[in-house]
Amino acid sequence: MPFPKNVPGPSAPNMRSVERVAAILSCFTMARPLLTLTEVAQAVALDKNTTRRLLIALLQTGLVHRNEADGTYGLGMQVLKLQPAVVAPRELRETAAPYLQGLTEKTAMTSFFWLPDAEGAICIERVRASNMFLEVPWSVSGRTLPLNIAAGPRVILSHLDDAARMEWLSRPQQAFTQYSLTDTAALLETSQRIHAQGYEIVANDLVVGLAGLGVPVFDRQGAFIGSVSVTSRSNDFDDPRILERVLSVVRDTAAAIGVRLGDDPQSIGGKAMSSHY
Repeated sequence: MPFPKNVPGPSAPNMRSVERVAAILSCFTMARPLLTLTEVAQAVALDKNTTRRLLIALLQTGLVHRNEADGTYGLGMQVLKLQPAVVAPRELRETAAPYLQGLTEKTAMTSFFWLPDAEGAICIERVRASNMFLEVPWSVSGRTLPLNIAAGPRVILSHLDDAARMEWLSRPQQAFTQYSLTDTAALLETSQRIHAQGYEIVANDLVVGLAGLGVPVFDRQGAFIGSVSVTSRSNDFDDPRILERVLSVVRDTAAAIGVRLGDDPQSIGGKAMSSHY
């Protein structure tokens, strides 16, 4: 979308400052929540003096904090305070949450709701099974995963339009374990299979010992929204009876969520998050 004539474009100095601040905030991740000044500067491709000035400004707003013990930086409490004001995911989370709770109770598996994101797939809601034997960083709301990894994100890959799918597949694919699928041709074939069969099962590609099962979510108009998935031990879905039972419950959950989205064509559900692509 072009910028209005009375609004500075991305090359204007004030926009560059905003982009730099956004880049700094985005460089802190679940895997690397604390970074040194040098690491932040390298991550955002700025010199240390510029990075320091921006960090000082962010410190004053509470968006960033500094660990006085070792001099590292991390996201501040003010970021957490902003989360409830994020409108679109909040609406979807509130819609999905009770159904994910029911899904977890029926399957005794951790359940997830995924949406398309520019960086892959973002988990906007999760209900952890009480008997889950392993807690890992990816299993939290707000975590993004690439579309070649895990059942939920792969379902999203399979429902992108052709141009968006090929654009994603043209990128270097990340591997988390020796079982991660990174070959472009194989991923394209996999996405076509997922789309045809309507679900995905994948094991050991994110964490060895875990498997996931995911299905798509469509709104009332039939527009693709995202995916619902569950995670369990890697061999649980080897039993056809377990697979059939869990797949049925996951599909019912996705349908129950989807039928409550898309009444308003201008709502987040009606847009099906297509603006990401």
